[in-house]
Amino acid sequence: MSGKEEAKSEEGAAPAGGKKAGMKWIIMGVILLAFLGIEAGMAVFFVNKLKPKDTALEEVQKKQQEAKEAEAKQTEMGATLEKPIDVTVNIAETNGERFLKSSVQLEWKASDKLLGEEINARIPKIKNIIIDILSSKPLAELMTVEGKKAIRDAIVSDINATLPEEVEPKPGAEPEPLGKVDRAFFVEFIVQ
Repeated sequence: MSGKEEAKSEEGAAPAGGKKAGMKWIIMGVILLAFLGIEAGMAVFFVNKLKPKDTALEEVQKKQQEAKEAEAKQTEMGATLEKPIDVTVNIAETNGERFLKSSVQLEWKASDKLLGEEINARIPKIKNIIIDILSSKPLAELMTVEGKKAIRDAIVSDINATLPEEVEPKPGAEPEPLGKVDRAFFVEFIVQ
């Protein structure tokens, strides 16, 4: 072989060797990137695992769940009066200058059929209970959400206190449990 041919063959061999070396660097780079990716993933996993739990977030989620359950309970409508009980009373501590006009609806379990009859028979007494409660409250209490809730709770409590535990559905029949009023709602609540 002449000197020129040897130079050509060496030149031809050099690029082939360079391709192999470049390929090795690319493969090593890919392996290094994969390794770094795995390391980063493991670091994120363990940091999240070791991080203390956010109790504030858990409390918010718990309150939201309780609110949903309470809302579901409130939307389960039971039996109610045919029409709300309308009352107008003077507001306490206003010297008769201010008054409250309201309508109160009562709710109980639909399965307590005898309770509806008993409540309808006692409407005058129930209306008097509502008047006594509403007329005893000062204006400041009537204007707050907490005050209205307390009034609704007092109405339910006082009405249930006047109801008997059992009633005789028909003369000579065994007495049956009556049931209790579950909720009172303000259908109308106007202060003037």
